[in-house]
Amino acid sequence: MKTSSDAHSVEESGHRSMSLRLPRPMHEAMKALAARRGSKAADFYVETVETFIRDHMAGYRHLFAIENDAVHISVNVPVRFAHTVRDAALGRRVTPNELVFTAVSHVLESVNAEAA
Repeated sequence: MKTSSDAHSVEESGHRSMSLRLPRPMHEAMKALAARRGSKAADFYVETVETFIRDHMAGYRHLFAIENDAVHISVNVPVRFAHTVRDAALGRRVTPNELVFTAVSHVLESVNAEAA
């Protein structure tokens, strides 16, 4: 027999589609980095954003707003990750998309700095 806590754990351990708006070149760069690492783009997005929230977000005074020419993309992510992003964004009074955009900007700037 499933209890409500069992249903909650199943929901937390599942996946869901997370809709984002990012500039196409940024999304293409993330896919390329993921491929170089031998991982899926969705997994690389999760790793990038979780690392940003854990290690860098506190040091960012402002999170970036998204550009108007951004395209819609969908990334299949763990439900717990979607909740983490939502909660971290609420704590900073920004949208989840602004948090993801800032995290992706951060990792791409780091990669470009290492390549230079």
